[in-house]
Amino acid sequence: MKIRKIIFLTFAMMSVSMLSYAQEDEFGEFYKQRTQEFKDWRHKANAEFSEYLAAAWQEFMIQRGREDPVGPVSDIPVYYDKNELRSLPHGLPSPGYGFASNFLEYPIVSEGDFDHDRKNVVLDFYGIKEEIPFADNMCLPRIGATEQDASNGWKILSDSDFMMTIEAFLAMQRKYSLSDWALYSAVKKFTDAVYIAEYINEKILTQMFLLNQMQYRARVGSVGGELILLLPFTRPVYQVSYISDGSDELYIFSYSRISMQDPLYTFSDDFSAANRKLDLVIDKQMMVGKEFYRMKKMPEWSEAVGEDVMVPLNIPFIKFTLDYPQSDLSIYHRSDVDSKLKDVVFTFIKYKMIKDTMDTEESVSFVLRLIQRGFEYKTDYEMFGRAKPLFIEESFYYGANNCKDRVLLFSWIVEDLLGLDVVVFCYKGHVACGVMMPDSVAGDSFEYEGRRYVMCDPTYIGAPVGATMPKYRNVQPQIIRL
Repeated sequence: MKIRKIIFLTFAMMSVSMLSYAQEDEFGEFYKQRTQEFKDWRHKANAEFSEYLAAAWQEFMIQRGREDPVGPVSDIPVYYDKNELRSLPHGLPSPGYGFASNFLEYPIVSEGDFDHDRKNVVLDFYGIKEEIPFADNMCLPRIGATEQDASNGWKILSDSDFMMTIEAFLAMQRKYSLSDWALYSAVKKFTDAVYIAEYINEKILTQMFLLNQMQYRARVGSVGGELILLLPFTRPVYQVSYISDGSDELYIFSYSRISMQDPLYTFSDDFSAANRKLDLVIDKQMMVGKEFYRMKKMPEWSEAVGEDVMVPLNIPFIKFTLDYPQSDLSIYHRSDVDSKLKDVVFTFIKYKMIKDTMDTEESVSFVLRLIQRGFEYKTDYEMFGRAKPLFIEESFYYGANNCKDRVLLFSWIVEDLLGLDVVVFCYKGHVACGVMMPDSVAGDSFEYEGRRYVMCDPTYIGAPVGATMPKYRNVQPQIIRL
């Protein structure tokens, strides 16, 4: 009986195997057929789009970039005094907290290098080196900024061996978990490496072409005799000029300064294969090897938790965020935080809470004090000369931030570590947090969607849970959920 079972199982396995091979052959043929059909369709779509680009473009009015609704924040931090509420001179006292002395040095590398011998672009993506194939027949000759120039350039690109370049970018995106904006940044660095500085039109058209082939919506336009790139996003972008085509806002990215008085010409329909807007939310953190991390000392945090605190920082990501467009705070709040940084930060905080047997209110108070005193107060313009909210990683890297960044830090820890519901209290020139707390917790609070949210202000230095800055004590905030 045993032998018969073995023979039966062996025969069954052989049959399954033979069937599997037959199915594999069948699938292989099917795959080849579908791949060829897709190639034919892509070729047809590219040819039709080349003809479409040659048609007369429409004139659009350039709109001035939107301002952040919060506006400029206070130039100086505000300190809490239970006897007297007053503003003190700028800067938190934190001896020995200087960036240069406490941050381990890392090498600065050049960006963009073209290896002509191998016909590959050696792409330096914020310190990450990748080789991107570049076919000779993909290189555009010098073109102008007319409809016919765009049409001719598109035809050259679409007739070239461009798929190996597309596949390399998609592989790079998977390898490093690149967000939409990171992929665009890599494409831009690629074109900057391929063409010399004067070849602006060629860079812009190639950027559009590559993004379109990867299904991202992008258009080119002509302003002042030069091509510009037009990108739609899933959320509004601040400080960037744009046009509206009636259904979408397309933001202008250019190599030269754009005059608001110059007419902008572009077309109305996207490439048929492009159906995705760029999403600024970083749904997965940029993945890099441990050699790209550097450790940062946190003296104020060390004092608060009673242990030496050093946090790991992803340097390519930090460099990358300098080029990030400004958007709603919700974009930064919803973006994934580097897992190595998160593990270290949450471990130290949780250790302190368990060690001191803190209840919920005490835990929130501890996190509030940690953010209030753990970073120097600086405005965006002091740090960067422009408006720029910081991602979580950037606050630790620079060791300085302001109210918007502190709200992001505080809400991140309170939500992800403590599991408490958080909203943002928005004022003109300031933001604070509201944490859903039981009625037993005293202090200023607001009702929102039937729940009570207690004021927690990470920028009101030394203030306890429930304390509102004097300037905003009689002001009704706009309450938003990140």
